[in-house]
Order: sequence, then structure tokens, then C-alpha cells
Amino acid sequence: MPLPTFRRRTMLPTACGLLLAGSIAASPDARAQDAAEDTEGKADEDRFLVVPYPITEPAIGSGVFAGPVWMRAGPAAGSGPSKPQAYGIGALWTSGGSRGVAAFDHRAWAGGRWRTTAVAGKADIRLQYAGLSPRDDQDLGFDLAVLGFSVQAQRSLGHGPDSLGLRVFAARSEVGFDLGLPPALAGEARKADIAGLGLSWTRDTRDDVFTPSRGQSLTLGLTVHAPALGASFAQQSLKLDWAGYRAGPGKATLGMRTIAEASAGDAPFYLRPYVALRGVAKMRYAGERAASAELELRHPAGKRWDVLGFAGAGRACSTRDGNRGCKSVTAGGVGVRFKAMKLFGLTFGVDVARGPDGTAGYIQIGNAWAR
Repeated sequence: MPLPTFRRRTMLPTACGLLLAGSIAASPDARAQDAAEDTEGKADEDRFLVVPYPITEPAIGSGVFAGPVWMRAGPAAGSGPSKPQAYGIGALWTSGGSRGVAAFDHRAWAGGRWRTTAVAGKADIRLQYAGLSPRDDQDLGFDLAVLGFSVQAQRSLGHGPDSLGLRVFAARSEVGFDLGLPPALAGEARKADIAGLGLSWTRDTRDDVFTPSRGQSLTLGLTVHAPALGASFAQQSLKLDWAGYRAGPGKATLGMRTIAEASAGDAPFYLRPYVALRGVAKMRYAGERAASAELELRHPAGKRWDVLGFAGAGRACSTRDGNRGCKSVTAGGVGVRFKAMKLFGLTFGVDVARGPDGTAGYIQIGNAWAR
């Protein structure tokens, strides 16, 4: 989701993230952590939190998604990381003018062999339109109003790290541009029905969900929008999402993430694949095909603190009216993390990244690639 002015938004999220991590580190719970680590499993069994989840995506501005959340430790996994269960509600507010409400439920069944995730929400998102080609450099404000839901069921295959997923979703969207519809979108409807099915295969051998140091997570997914399923357009997309972790120099952990997606059909412009990197606003560089790769080196700086550096590159391509346009971009930055052991091993921290359009700050809860 594209491009406001990044420089004005860097310091606020960075300061908020440092305050958040520092307040946790200085809390009585954190100071008493060493004496209580033998009871962490019990503390993780059931917890009710009022969570202010910071939003620092440059595409929509700085803000917060806040609300009550119930969390419970997930069943022990036969292979791969144990994943907590949670459900809750929340409201979204950002400095860019985005507003919304959502409810979610993620839980395990049958000893963890089945997992379900349900999400429903309504949002008015304020974005910037950059053009239909990733080489375009337009900067037009628009509002995207969405009301919809998604339900996914995931089934483990035996006792190994593989699982199959099925997702059904439906939403209604409406677009409004500040200065009228751009000429390139003259044939597109302002309203769209978004409905379809998603099929996926996942192999997850990571040793932890929030701060992995070994293993990998690979997901291959097919998403289909079709009039027969209730959509007002037809589109098919294939996506690969892989993240791997291994030992780096000394005590460091080396991670790499690769995302590649290709689509075909006549989907609305805001549903196309895009370059996904820290330092690059979502949807800023979009096309019918997009790929991104990012490396991260994380090194411990004390018992619960880590420092990290990261760098990545991405490319998007689009073909319109017989003309093919592609754009390659790079980005990189540094970050810091604090691990709150009693909060299901969650990590809190800040990343500061420099991309082709400026500098962006991100408050991170969990790994930047956590899924």
C-alpha cells in the first residue's frame, strides 16, 4: 500500500518502539524473569491482554490497532514450532486517515492436527496510487473502503511439518479518488465484489514462530477469484513464500526470505502482486509479476536483546496495451529486538530502513517475516 512522505514519519514510530521495548525491559516482570523461567510454561497457558499493536507501514502512516486479545499456548507440535492460539477484536487508526474495526479467531483442534483462522472486518484505508506500471511515478490519493471476511482451515499431514490449507473469502470494496479516476483506470468499476478460494501447501520446520534461529517455512499458494464464486472479476494468482534460518558468524543467525507471485486476469489494481521489502511501501511497485528477496543477520547483545541488519532487492513487471514495464529496487536497514519470555516468547523492537523513496521506521512485534 503506497507512498506517503516517509521522512516525516520515521522518528515517531522509532521513538514509540524504543519506549515500548524499554518499558517491558524495565518492568517488574522482566526483572524477575530469571527467577521465574521455570514457570514460563504455566504463565503461557492462558493470558488476557489489551494489546496496542503499532502500525508503522509507510503506505498508510503511523497508528495503532488496539483491542482486547485472549491468548493460549498451542498444543505441542510433533514437528516445527508451537503456535499460540488467540482471538480478539480491535480498532484501527492511522495518521494517514485510515480507520477500521476487525475481529479474529485463531485456534487449534484435535491436538493441533487442525487449525482454523477466521477474520471479519470493515475498514476505510487511505492510500496513494502510483500507476499501473511499476515504472510510473504518480502520486494520487484515494480511499479504499472494504467490508468482508475470510475463513481458513489448515490440516497437518501426519506428524510431520507439512500441512494443507483451504481458505474461503468474500468482501465488497469501493474506491474513491481525490481528483477523479485516472485515465488509465477509466474502464474499471469503482465497486468490486471480491470472492474466491485459496489452496496452499506449507512446510514449517522452524524452531520458533517469533524468533527463529533454525529451520525454514515454505508456502505455495493458489488463489482464484471467479464470478462463479461471487466475484465481479476473474483472476488467478500463484505465490511462493519462503523463509530460512541457519547459524551465521559467531553467535549470529542468518535469515533469508523470498517471495514470488504471478497473477493473470482482470483484478482491480489494488489486488496485484507488489515488491515486499522493509523500506518500500506496500503496493508502491506492483504489476502482474513481482519478486522480493531479503537477507537478515541477527546477533545477540545480551540475554534478551538482539541487534540486526538487513538488505533486500525486488522487481515488479507489468504488461499493459502491449507495453512491458519493469522496475528493480533495493532497500536495507538496521534494527533492535527485545524478547519478553513470559509473553509466549514474543519479541518487540524497531527497524529503520532506507529504500528508493526515503527512510521508514517500523515497530515490530515478532519477527518481521513472522507468519
